[in-house]
Parts: sequence; structure tokens; C-alpha cells
Amino acid sequence: MVNEEDKGNKVKKLSSILLVLIILCFIVIIGIICLILYVQKNTFRVYIDGVSMNLPEDIFLIDKESGKIQVNIMEIASYLGYESHRGEYKLFTEDNNKCWVDSKNETASFFLNSNKISKMPPDQTKDYENYTISDPVISKNGKLYCSPEGIQIGFNVIFNYDEKLNTVQISTLPYLVEQYTKTFKNYGYSSLSTNFNNQKAILYNLFIVKKDNNLYGVVDNKNKEIISSRYSNMQFNESTKEFYVTNTVNKKGIVTNEGNTKINLLYDEVSLIDKENGLYMVKSNGKYGILNNSGNILIHIEYDTIGVDVSKFPNNNITNKYVLYNNAIPVYQNRKWGMFDINGNIILPVEYDNIGYSAGVNGRVVNNLLLVPNFKAIVFGKTKQQDNKNVTQYGLYDYKGTELIVPALTNAYFITNAGVNTYYMEYNGSVLNIEEYLQSHFPDKNINGNATDNNN
Repeated sequence: MVNEEDKGNKVKKLSSILLVLIILCFIVIIGIICLILYVQKNTFRVYIDGVSMNLPEDIFLIDKESGKIQVNIMEIASYLGYESHRGEYKLFTEDNNKCWVDSKNETASFFLNSNKISKMPPDQTKDYENYTISDPVISKNGKLYCSPEGIQIGFNVIFNYDEKLNTVQISTLPYLVEQYTKTFKNYGYSSLSTNFNNQKAILYNLFIVKKDNNLYGVVDNKNKEIISSRYSNMQFNESTKEFYVTNTVNKKGIVTNEGNTKINLLYDEVSLIDKENGLYMVKSNGKYGILNNSGNILIHIEYDTIGVDVSKFPNNNITNKYVLYNNAIPVYQNRKWGMFDINGNIILPVEYDNIGYSAGVNGRVVNNLLLVPNFKAIVFGKTKQQDNKNVTQYGLYDYKGTELIVPALTNAYFITNAGVNTYYMEYNGSVLNIEEYLQSHFPDKNINGNATDNNN
């Protein structure tokens, strides 16, 4: 018969064993939790619009020493609602040093070793908007990578990389619009702007909102007013972070992202024509002029046209139809052409009948000529009476208005062969090479030191 003392010892022994087992289980559970946390901490995770994504490893390059991350441009595209393409947009070349991505609203172009990203609508009706990023595009294993800054600009997303947590969180613009629409309805606004360019303001903590009076204003994500709701229309310019506003009497101006009036609401049209030089074209009563970055008049509002018709010179590689060679601004008044510089000084009198040559050459297939890039030259023509008929003769002037060839040419054009442009002019029945002529007379004006083609 087991006595009470033995029973007590057995109970104590069993209790000790159970306690040890509980402690061991607790240690194991703590160890498992620590292991899970360790694995999670060292496992790279990507979230797109709040959803965990299992992306291919080569989409991201992470430098452990610097903590910098680079993103495979073409591989990430499909996850962000874009299509990707090798080469350069509109040229459709198979070039591994360039690529472009597109959505239904916009295209973005990337270039190896470049800090520039070019964006434009896919309908190709507008000029490129260029954006500068801190780190250039790089190549790894034949694939192009760029920084989170470049991804944000090119794909219209918010990109956050947390080095400590080893995570990437990306929020696309449609997702942000959906989330903030709910937020701002709670603030009492009838809606956020549905315009794509206006929606991009969200990426910069700027929200174009509309009240019940159908007038627009701008607030931040805390509903702090930046621009009061008193405008009948509003357009966000991502490149300059400015707002093109229209008042209730249909006059237009520009307000900064800090709520300051930059260009007074006095004009029928306002547009940025040169970001680098801070030039804006305005229209009033059917006439055009130029304002500087401070809203002051550089070129008086009295011209019928400013800039050239690029459709007449499709192969001249005109990067800015308003400002040629980063200095010369063509103007047209009373059927005459002239030029100003970017400081508002007239550099060529408004007395020329044509800008560029586009009349054809005896039925030959040639390119209309406006620019001779190596000499920063521009073609102008003057019409005069000769043998009782009007005859137009052409000359060349550089980007500062200096005369290079007096208006005496019958025509001026260029021919492209194997990708090389050769420029010709006809004088007194003789066909001459324009660059060879200019090289012999103005060697100091050749920006390349030889007569080869170059971008303007």
C-alpha cells in the first residue's frame, strides 16, 4: 500500500516534469517567434497598393554598403499598369540603351547613363516634358535600372524603400486617387479632379478639389488650404509644380504650389514654352507675347505667331519650336518674320517674308530646311521684284542674329543618306555644300570643329 509520503513525492516529481516541459515549450515558442521575426526581417518584401507581391529577384538591385536600391525599368512596368518597350519612343528602334513605358495616359522614356526622363501623352500631339533625376540610369546584364526617384516620375507612383525593414512599398496613382477620394468626401468636397494631369498633383501632396459651387482649389492631405476654391478651371503642370488657373470671367494665369500668383489672370491663353529659361507664352486679343519667370513682359503682346510650324520641317529635329538653339525666338507680325533672344532683345528685324525653305527643288525628293545645326544657323527668306515677278531669295543667320549668308539663294535643303545629313544651297545656278561654305568663311562658328551633322 502506497503511503501518503510516496504519493506526495510522485506528485511533486510529476509537477516538476510538467513545469520543465512548459518552460521548454515556452522557450521553443519564443525561439520560433524569434526565428520567424529574423526570417521576416531578412526576407525582402514588396507591397504594391498594400498587397504583398512575389516579384522576380532581378527586378531590384540593392547595394548593401550604400543602402541604395535600383529598379529594373522594363520588368517592373507590368506590375504598375504599364507596357514596356526597348528603344526610343516614336523611333521604334531595338536599342538596349534606351527604353520607354506607356499607359493609356502617358509615355516615359529612359536613357542609359542619363539623368533625364522624358514624358508626353501617347497621342504625340504635345512636346516632351523633361525631368531631371539625381542618379543616372544604369545597365546590369543588358537591362536598364533606375533609382526610386526615376520610378516615381516615370510611372507616377509613390515609392518607399525601408532599408531596416527590408521592404518596398509602391502606391500607384489609381490606388491613391481611390483612397483619397474617400478621404476628401469626408472633408465635404464634392470630388477630386478626374483629369489625369491634375491627379498627378497627389504625388506631391497637392489635391485639386471642387466644392458644391463647382469652383476649384488646392489643399494638402490634411485639408490645409493652399489655393482657395474660386477658379472655374485648374490644370496642374507636373514639370514646374504650378497650377494654370482660369477665373469666372475666363481669364487665365498661373498660381504656384505655395499659393502665390505668378502670372496674373489677364490672358486668354498661358503656356510654358521653355522650362530651362523660364519663358511663358501668353495670348490676349488674338496677339501673342512672352513673359519671364517673374511674370514680366519680355516680348510685347503684339505678334500674330511665335515659334515655327514644325510640321513643315519634320526632319529638322526641332526640340523646341518656340526657342531655337536655346536662344532664338521666331516671331511673325504683319506677314513678316524676325527673331528675339531669350532676354527679350530683338536680334533679327521683323522684315523677312519666310522662315525656312519648303518649296521643293525641281521635283526632287529633298528635306525642307530650317536649321543647319553645326553652325546654329537658321534659314530666312526675302521676297523682291525681279523681272516683273516676285522672287524669294534665302539666307542664313545664326542663333544670335548674325548674318552668315546674305539672302541671295534660290533654295536651301538637305538630303539624308545612311543617316547623315548633307546641306545644299543653290546660288546663280550652282549647287554648293552649305557646311563647306560656312566652314571656309566662319570656321569659329562650327560648334563641332568640322562639317558633320549634330542635334540642335
